[in-house]
Amino acid sequence: MIRMRDDDERGSAGFSLVAVLVFMLIVSAIVVPFAITAKTRLMIANNEVEQERLSLLAEGLANVASSELANGSGTEKLPLDFSPTACRSGKFTFDVRIQDHSGLIDLNAADVHLLSLGFASLGFNRQISEELAEAAIRFRGSTNAFAAQEESASSVGPPQDKQAPFESVSELQEFSALASTPLYDLYAVFTVNSKRGTLSLDHAPSRLRTVLAGAAERGASTTQGATEASAYTVEIAAKRDGSGIAGHAGFVIEKFPASAAGFRRLSRSPAAEIPDLAATTSSGNCDALFGTEAAQILRGWAS
Repeated sequence: MIRMRDDDERGSAGFSLVAVLVFMLIVSAIVVPFAITAKTRLMIANNEVEQERLSLLAEGLANVASSELANGSGTEKLPLDFSPTACRSGKFTFDVRIQDHSGLIDLNAADVHLLSLGFASLGFNRQISEELAEAAIRFRGSTNAFAAQEESASSVGPPQDKQAPFESVSELQEFSALASTPLYDLYAVFTVNSKRGTLSLDHAPSRLRTVLAGAAERGASTTQGATEASAYTVEIAAKRDGSGIAGHAGFVIEKFPASAAGFRRLSRSPAAEIPDLAATTSSGNCDALFGTEAAQILRGWAS
C-alpha cells in the first residue's frame, strides 16, 4: 500500500515537472520573439537617431561652406568641379563636394551642340544625344510656335512640348529616353541656374571634361578660365569611424547679399549615394575647409 502511494507521488511529481517544462517552452516561444523584435527596433531607432544627428551636422557644415562661397573665401580653397575633399575631426570624417554651375550646361541657354554633349556624357550615342538636344530646344520654346506644332513628336522627347523655359532639371525625366536616368546624374550635368550659353572647362565635372576633350569639331560653346558663379551645388557627407551609418546634406545655393549669411538656398539637391568616406583621401583637420571657429566647434562636438 505504501509502495503504491510512493509510485503515485513519483508519477505526480514527474507529471508536474513535464507540465512546468511545457509551460516554460510555451512562454519562451511567446516571449523570445517579442524580445528579439524589441531589440531590433531599439537598434533601428538608435541608427535612425545617429543618421539624423549626422545629417544635421552635415547640413550645418554645408551652411558654413555656402557662406564661405558667398563671401569668396571658399572659392580659393575648395575645388569647384565636384571633386571630393575630405577632413577629419576626432572620430568623424567629412566629405565635401562643391559644383560651380558655370561648369554645368544650362538647359535654357545652351545651344544644340552643347546640349548634345551633355546627353553624350550620360552614355547616349551621338545620334540619340543630338535628338535629345533638339527635343530640349523644342521643349523650352520655339521662335515659331506654329512651326513647332507642325513638327512630329520626337521618339526620345516628352509627350508634349512645354514651350516655356525649363524651371528644373527634373523636367528632363519627362523625356522618354531619360525617364529611367537617375535624377542625380541629370543634376551632375545640367542646370537652370547659370544663365549662360557657355560652359567653363575649369569647373566642369570629370564626366563632362571627358566628352568635351574631343568636342572642338562639334562647335561646343566652352570657355577657358573661371567665370563669376551664379550658383553652386554644395554637398557634404558625415560619418563616424567604425559605423556604417552616414549623414548627408546637399542643396543648390546662390549669392544673396540681402541675407545675413550672404546666400540663399534655391533647392535641395537630389538624394545621392553617400560616398565611401573610408576610401576618400583625407586632407587633415577641418580648419582649412570650414574655418577655425567651425573646426573648434567640431572638435568639441566630436570629443
